[in-house]
Amino acid sequence: MRIGVNLLTLSNDRYGGVEHYVKHLIEHLKKADESVKLFLFLTKPSRDIFPDFQERIIKVMLKGSKIQTEVHSRIQEHQIDVWFSPVHKSYIPNIHVPSVATIHDVLHTRYPQFVPGEFQENNRYYEKFTPSFDAVLTVSEFSKNAISKHLHIPKEKISAIYPDAPETFNHYRERFQNNRITEELESGFALYPASYNPHKNHLNLLKAIVFLRDHHKKRIPLVLTGFAAPDNRTFQSVLSFIRNYSLQNQVKILGYVATEAMPDLYAKASFLVFPSLYEGFGIPLVEAMKSKCPIICSNRASIPEITGDAALPFNPEKPEDIANKMLRILHSETKNALISKGMVRSKIFSWDNCAKETLAVFQQVIKRKDKR
Repeated sequence: MRIGVNLLTLSNDRYGGVEHYVKHLIEHLKKADESVKLFLFLTKPSRDIFPDFQERIIKVMLKGSKIQTEVHSRIQEHQIDVWFSPVHKSYIPNIHVPSVATIHDVLHTRYPQFVPGEFQENNRYYEKFTPSFDAVLTVSEFSKNAISKHLHIPKEKISAIYPDAPETFNHYRERFQNNRITEELESGFALYPASYNPHKNHLNLLKAIVFLRDHHKKRIPLVLTGFAAPDNRTFQSVLSFIRNYSLQNQVKILGYVATEAMPDLYAKASFLVFPSLYEGFGIPLVEAMKSKCPIICSNRASIPEITGDAALPFNPEKPEDIANKMLRILHSETKNALISKGMVRSKIFSWDNCAKETLAVFQQVIKRKDKR
């Protein structure tokens, strides 16, 4: 099978969930079937995300103002069997081979104010392209239902396939690297790794920290990770809140932390707190489970589906509820029970399974095209 992978809009910034998905899935698609050959359609800014000279992975470099026109000729030149677009809103019209796209979530349908273009512009984009997809992949049953409902795609056309945490978490063995990051942190800290986007709900988490301090006389250190540009409005609002409520000595902002360092960060955390209002999947939840880090989390979107019974849920719009769950998870009996449940739950997430199920969808659309 010759798979053309549309990575023309892939970001070379600090990796987020979509970039992790793309990088790990490509490597495991190659491992899952020796007959697979992957053609990565790239532009120069993202070429170094993938190593050169990999077996059965070929880079197809495109440049200039006529990239879309060139895509079609390169698909024909390389005899592509299926065209795969795993990155948000990277779609190209008039593809003449079977086409599969991953839609990770439809955040714009629930919180249009948080997404550039808001509701109408985003829906028009999907209305233009989704009829040409032979199949749609997504990352949870929640997202499958939301995509079907809001984008009017039949459910039988959508496959929900769970991704996994980055590979470094699958090799975690409770080893602490005495690195500078973890050495400088207070013991007993809560961890929240997230980008500084409005739906990540940082301010309600900070309000919970203040509530614990002022009403329960309980001081819980908080560590935030995630890249933010200096002009990011959400990031600036977080900084302002920390200053206004004198949290400078309690909240530690680490910025971007390399993936390889994250398992040790989870392992040293007292717990993961995950107050996001909306997730298509929520990779940090799986990262925490695989690192034996107990979880308290939002009861919204896909989050309860991913954690199952391995987390304490809260209402992310009520800081007092977040605070109360933070107090509960400090009890060793509760914490140990969640760790045990998390280790069991984490086994359902596998890049090998993700790749095999993805290939099965590719094979189905190719077979359907052959029968026409």
